[in-house]
Amino acid sequence: VRYKNFSDAWEQRKLGEILKERKERSSIGELISVTINNGVVKADSLERKDNSSSDKSNYKVVCKGDIAYNSMRMWQGASGYSPYNGILSPAYTVLIPTEKVDSKFISYMFKKEKMLQQFQKYSQGLTSDTWNLKYPMLKDIPVLFPKIDEQISIRKHLDNISSLIALHQRKLEKLKQLKKFLLQNMFI
Repeated sequence: VRYKNFSDAWEQRKLGEILKERKERSSIGELISVTINNGVVKADSLERKDNSSSDKSNYKVVCKGDIAYNSMRMWQGASGYSPYNGILSPAYTVLIPTEKVDSKFISYMFKKEKMLQQFQKYSQGLTSDTWNLKYPMLKDIPVLFPKIDEQISIRKHLDNISSLIALHQRKLEKLKQLKKFLLQNMFI
């Protein structure tokens, strides 16, 4: 499916041509995390115990616009666009999009079933509990890739759908709360 006004063929590229690994380390910055369902989030927004090391000197720097992923769970979709500047565990990998690459487009592309299958194929380890996808393997994965204007058009459309989903989820939560209130107060 193509959008109107886009007819250029998508180019086959290797991920290493469009994404470079960020290797900067720092102990200074807000702690962030990568989740399967919500992508990159502030670690304090998660309802789980903080297991991070007290010595964060080896933590990886993440900048707004980077793509971060959990090396052990990439094949399950644990990746996302970072809307934050911060630091995260050395167990993660941070990617910097090169020029003419829309970060959010990449983050959507990384959630495609075919991409997850590629991530699984390129992961190393004997069992799914030990599969790991480090940058030296990720950079060799081939992808079909459109020009930047088509990336942006696709990303904007997917952003709109994501916003619509979030709106309906908020409405659903309010209706669930109303139902709970009514059930608690209707039967005395």
